[in-house]
Amino acid sequence: MAGPVLPARRRALRSLLTVSVAALAVFAGFWRGGGPGGGTEPPPYVFTARVAWVIDGDTVELDDGRRLRYVGIDTPERDEPFCNAARRANIELVGRGEVLVQVCRDEPRDKYGRLLGWVSVDGLDVGAELLGRGLARTLVIPPCGLERAGRYAAVESGARSAGLGLWASSGR
Repeated sequence: MAGPVLPARRRALRSLLTVSVAALAVFAGFWRGGGPGGGTEPPPYVFTARVAWVIDGDTVELDDGRRLRYVGIDTPERDEPFCNAARRANIELVGRGEVLVQVCRDEPRDKYGRLLGWVSVDGLDVGAELLGRGLARTLVIPPCGLERAGRYAAVESGARSAGLGLWASSGR
């Protein structure tokens, strides 16, 4: 004999509940990194961290393994002049103690999966400091790059005028 026959309304509610639970499970999996595109749990937008490794002048690896690309600046690549100077300055600035990370809300990750954000140490904006030393250029990539574009351009202009780093004699 078949089990009791549920009224149509009760069956519909049970089906709706089953679909809802399944949808929540799938949604939760996406947030934990199970979704397409290698997405991971959304980052907190402001947090403190320690830098485990300075990759170059504008990219670091945090102590939890996430990589962070500084927004609004671009430092020389490995085969370009001032690459080592930019990396050394970044090590000097972020290599000791905690840093404050502010992740871009509009685009928290780049196509390589790196966090996109700004780093400060004791209130000092690391990107602005690298620009001020002439070890970086402004890089405005919307939407995040627009947030500090005016300020960063002014700092870069000061380094250019002073002939610092990249802007020394041949770089002007």
